[in-house]
Amino acid sequence: MRGKVMAIPRPCRSRSVAVALFLAILVMPAAAQQITRIAVIDMSRVLSAFSRDTAGLKNFEQKKAEIQAEVDRMAAEIKSLQTKKGEAQSKGDSDLARSLESEITKKTTDLKEYVSARQNELDIMAKALSSSASFLQKINATIAQVAESEGYSIVLNLKPQDQNANIVLWNSTAIDITDKVIQALSQNQ
Repeated sequence: MRGKVMAIPRPCRSRSVAVALFLAILVMPAAAQQITRIAVIDMSRVLSAFSRDTAGLKNFEQKKAEIQAEVDRMAAEIKSLQTKKGEAQSKGDSDLARSLESEITKKTTDLKEYVSARQNELDIMAKALSSSASFLQKINATIAQVAESEGYSIVLNLKPQDQNANIVLWNSTAIDITDKVIQALSQNQ
């Protein structure tokens, strides 16, 4: 058999081609669609595991919550006064309505001054915290590294501490469709 090329019988060759085409058809949709894998992290557990590194952050968050509670209390007090003023106006008691309006104006001014002063206080704390922000940057970098190595597309915060907490901790740029949405909106105008 030296020097001769052995021919593959026709039925076997066509069967191989058919199997290859069938496999290609099965694989194409899987390759075209990326499976989005989602991971979750309980950030409160991560932060509590490194409490000495996050003490400043916890103090900042606690101070922010205290200030927000006071702002909410003051705003509720103003709202209550506004309700009383409306009732006084509907009863025709203009003296009480003017008195309440004066009190509302004073409390609104006090609230604005309180917010301004506390915002300055929080800004100073945030600047001091930025020196320890390297720990937060390390957390973010580690989340990104683990997510990418494990094949996740998005990482969510399992138990956000407050409404201002980030829910999405990391996401792959592959799932960001912002540019596509902008382009589609531009084309539809």
